Amino acid sequence: MEEKEYLGYTPDYIDRLLPNQIFVFGSNALGYHTGGASGTARKKFGAVWGKPEGIQGQSYAIPVDFGKGNVAPDIQPYVDRFIAYAKTHPENHFFVTRVGCGIAGFTDQEMAEHFRDALTMNNVSLPRSFVNALQNGGNQDFDLERFIKAQDDVYGSYQDALAEIISRRKQGHWIWYIFPQIKGLGFSYNSEYYGISGEDEARAFLNHPILGKRLREITKAFLSLDSHSAYAILGRPDDIKVQSCMTLFDIVSPNDIFAEVLDKYYDGLRCQKTTMRISIRQAKPSLKKITIAKDFRVLLGDKEIKMEPIVKSVYLLFLKHPEGIAFKCLPDYRKELSVIYSNIKPMGLNDRVIQSIEDVTNPLLNSINEKCSRIKSVFANEVDEALLNNYIIIGKSGEEKKILLPRDLVIWEK
Repeated sequence: MEEKEYLGYTPDYIDRLLPNQIFVFGSNALGYHTGGASGTARKKFGAVWGKPEGIQGQSYAIPVDFGKGNVAPDIQPYVDRFIAYAKTHPENHFFVTRVGCGIAGFTDQEMAEHFRDALTMNNVSLPRSFVNALQNGGNQDFDLERFIKAQDDVYGSYQDALAEIISRRKQGHWIWYIFPQIKGLGFSYNSEYYGISGEDEARAFLNHPILGKRLREITKAFLSLDSHSAYAILGRPDDIKVQSCMTLFDIVSPNDIFAEVLDKYYDGLRCQKTTMRISIRQAKPSLKKITIAKDFRVLLGDKEIKMEPIVKSVYLLFLKHPEGIAFKCLPDYRKELSVIYSNIKPMGLNDRVIQSIEDVTNPLLNSINEKCSRIKSVFANEVDEALLNNYIIIGKSGEEKKILLPRDLVIWEK
């Protein structure tokens, strides 16, 4: 494939690279590169099984799937490390795929925001959907043309699909772009490429003058058959995919023809995986206030967040400094940290405690990172992971680290 074909946006499909080109893909936290872009990276571009992040042959992995649904708390630092790597390797060109928009379940808009700093980099190409999301101020331009192109193809066209439905026997391979599903339910390229990112894209699909009309037409034809067995008409697993599709469009257009299909062929049962992904998108967990009690207990709402004295002291130090503290400047805060510790444990500072304070304020040691990891661990058990970054100490390497929680949600009892 010629180099000029790879300039501009990241191509929808990449099967070969030039020697100086890098395939950037989304990985899970274990580095199990199986389906979608990660499978392509492993099979074609040198991705290493068990390695979740970084350069691997002609590929670069960015962890986005942490095994708990489709919300991952620490994506930005991984993206920042990729951008820093790309800046220090101008001799290479990096093609960012739709990272996080497959199994991890993020929308293009959500993921695009993480890559904003890469938008103007000459050696990084982003997917068209990312660029549209960033340049349109958040008004995403859904690439519905991919469905039109597939449905008008000579092989597996919309007319072929309609004819097969009317004949009560599906034979072609058109299910993904005729009856699209919510993104993240499958592992194949077609499942990811034709997957619907969420309610907004489903609504745009349904309102499209061609796609919406065709979906209703073929759904009506399916509904009009005298059979009551989706399996007999579609086979497995396409009967399940159509249930998923009908569930998705029933959510954006209730009491419509899609509900009738679910009632007739699926006993009114919705696809649970589809409804779960939609509900996760709709859920908006709210931030809780943190109260520092008179006895220096840390309360999240009404629940105490228990930490060892030195760990709690570090946490309170950063909580007192919303502007942030660079780790390299920690020696300047040694006295303040000692005062905080003395307030928590008024018995006095023994040699062991003094050494701990010196260690944690020594930027050449790993003690501060270890304390931050403990803080993250205790809050991870109590806070929705979508909000976790608001409660822990985070920041880019070499810059100020801070706790992002708005200070009007921090109460210091007197």
